[in-house]
Amino acid sequence: MTTHDNGDVSTAGPGTAMVQAGSASGGALASPFAGMGAAAAKDVIKGGMDRSGLLNALRRRWLLATCMSTLAGLAAGAGLWLLFPETFSAKAYYKVASDPVTLVDSRAANQTSDFDVFRATQIASIKSPYVLSAALRNSNIGRHKFFPQNPSDDKVMWLRDQLQVSFPNDGELLEISVAGPYPREELKEIIEAVSESYYNEVVYRDRVLRQQPLQILKESFADLEEEIRDEMIAYQQLAEDSGTSAAYSDGFDPETKLMLAEITRMQGEQMKLQTQLMQATMEYQIFERQINDPSYIDAQVDQQLAADPTIGQMQAQVLGLDLQIQQLRTTVKRGSSPEVRRLLRQRDQLNQQIAAMRDQMRAQLAGQNSDEPNPLLKAQTTSFALTRGTLSRELERIEKRIAELQEGLLEKAVNNTDLMLRQTKIEQQRNIQQSIATKIQNLAVELKAPARISALSNPQGAAPAETSSARNLLARAAISSIGGLGALMLTCLGIGFMEFNNRRLDGPEQVDEGLGIRVIGTLPSLSGRKALNPRHPVVAQLSESIDSVRTALMHESTKKARRLVMVTSATTGEGRTTVASQLAASLARAGRRTLLVDGDLRRPILHTLFNLPLEDGLSEVLRAEADATDVARPVESTEGLWVVTAGYCDTDAVKALATDQAEPIFKQLRDSYDFVIIDGPPVLGLSDSLLFGQHCDGVILSVLKDFSNVPKVNQAADLLRSVGVRLIGSVVNGVSSKADRRVTHLQQVASKSSQPKLETIDG
Repeated sequence: MTTHDNGDVSTAGPGTAMVQAGSASGGALASPFAGMGAAAAKDVIKGGMDRSGLLNALRRRWLLATCMSTLAGLAAGAGLWLLFPETFSAKAYYKVASDPVTLVDSRAANQTSDFDVFRATQIASIKSPYVLSAALRNSNIGRHKFFPQNPSDDKVMWLRDQLQVSFPNDGELLEISVAGPYPREELKEIIEAVSESYYNEVVYRDRVLRQQPLQILKESFADLEEEIRDEMIAYQQLAEDSGTSAAYSDGFDPETKLMLAEITRMQGEQMKLQTQLMQATMEYQIFERQINDPSYIDAQVDQQLAADPTIGQMQAQVLGLDLQIQQLRTTVKRGSSPEVRRLLRQRDQLNQQIAAMRDQMRAQLAGQNSDEPNPLLKAQTTSFALTRGTLSRELERIEKRIAELQEGLLEKAVNNTDLMLRQTKIEQQRNIQQSIATKIQNLAVELKAPARISALSNPQGAAPAETSSARNLLARAAISSIGGLGALMLTCLGIGFMEFNNRRLDGPEQVDEGLGIRVIGTLPSLSGRKALNPRHPVVAQLSESIDSVRTALMHESTKKARRLVMVTSATTGEGRTTVASQLAASLARAGRRTLLVDGDLRRPILHTLFNLPLEDGLSEVLRAEADATDVARPVESTEGLWVVTAGYCDTDAVKALATDQAEPIFKQLRDSYDFVIIDGPPVLGLSDSLLFGQHCDGVILSVLKDFSNVPKVNQAADLLRSVGVRLIGSVVNGVSSKADRRVTHLQQVASKSSQPKLETIDG
């Protein structure tokens, strides 16, 4: 099989020439749409793309569309998968008991505050600048990608905004978490740093404050022990000086016994009052130490801020502004939007107001504002002053009464009374010491009770962080799939649109209905392998299809004397040589003397197709070097068929075609044969076809499905009409169809005959 310069393909078999049709099947039908106006042609030439046009374009470019759309879909899916990175999260958990665990002192359980307030206090403590600053200060988490690297950004505020602290399902489990498209190890380090800071600054410090009363009691116990020791030394010295024994005798008179009993009773009341005064003093000292502790003040400030509706409203406004800023930063380059800067100024103003109110409240609690003293300290001081005044006055009264009784006893027995009083005082001090020892034991037991706040997996330290991944796996997969599918569809649409803009011929309807050119026949597509098999059904269908074109031409010739016909096309490679050679062979088989002329002088092909010499052809006739009847060569394989090759073309031959000397040549050919079929050159780009058309009875326009350019076909038809050439119709090549069984059977029977015949090849 040979590919020629004009785009047609030919091959030759042994002893026979095989002409191959470039396309289409079907019969030669007169079109009812012939002669339609320019409106239909405009739709085919410049109309928009519809569903049918898109499908035909993709059918022609299915391999390119499949490969490119698949690559685009995979690239888009992979790009979206990478654009939306996997989100990791890290969490730490603490167990917060709703009620403090008490082992001995049941009064502490009855004095517990509301659990909701306690939970709100813990959340505020974790997100407080005090805890977060300690977390950033005591670790290297500030260098992680999680934090903004701009020095002007507040990392504490950023961490507070990103940190999530909550009690899931309003239970006793405290959850500290953070999530984002950052390395899971960095998120784990951040949560562990915050957890450790919360444990050290809040949980552990609370345990230290709980141990302060025990330390105060131990110091009081040691001081009282020293006082008792001094009293015992003085008592022993007085007993030695008075010459009496250390034990009191029972030889007193009744009045002395009554006085001693009253003194004992009064001293008992004195001991109770002293114990109460000491208890009140100790409680006041503990409260004073607590209220001066920075963490206690911060906890009180956070608790009051959490309960203040004004602060809550301002914090809600700050949270709303943060959400608006984050939404704007996703669409606008950071720092370049006036709206973002305005929202940042509003957020900073609200944060400054909250900080000012926090500082004012802390100053009140710390007693730094002389005009507005700490209300808690003021109330506790007033209560302590009233209690101390009452107890002091009562003690003064009792001490005065004891002094009166002691003076009376001194009159009776100075030495014995003094010893008795000292012994009574020592016993009272020992009773007080025993009471303190009991409280020390009870408090020591209470301190061994489980803490109210403890890490879920590490009761003796800070809670470790646990990481999890693929929080957004389904969302990433959905976005990547949708994006990949969209890219695939857009790529297919783009390739289809570009192919549609080439305006390739989709089928006979576009020629007939769209351009208004009558379709007199369609020829099937025939590959080289099929052409070499004479029994193939498509070969039989090709012969039947070209015979239908022959019938239409013979009918047209009967009415209008269409005997000299040129077959041409808009451009090369549209099957005109196939149509011309097959049509000439079909006319010869029908018993008509037929001459096939190679009119493509510049790019001849028929001599190759029929294995004939190129010289002594049409060019020589035009130059008057030979006679037209002498250059016609019969085709041995087809009776009644003669061929005139193109000959050696030069400028003289082309010029002769444009002069009057060509007319007698074509008249001689018309008189010598029943039909003269000219395989003409393309219409566009050369004037040869227009010159040949002046001497022809009509022109058949050959087009190729999925190859011919519709605007060029229309341009070629208009050009032929403009010079007065009669357009008989068009033949569409490359139209797929099923072969008729009857035609196939006849072809199989004919193939058994030894009679040589013209066969077809792909052209």
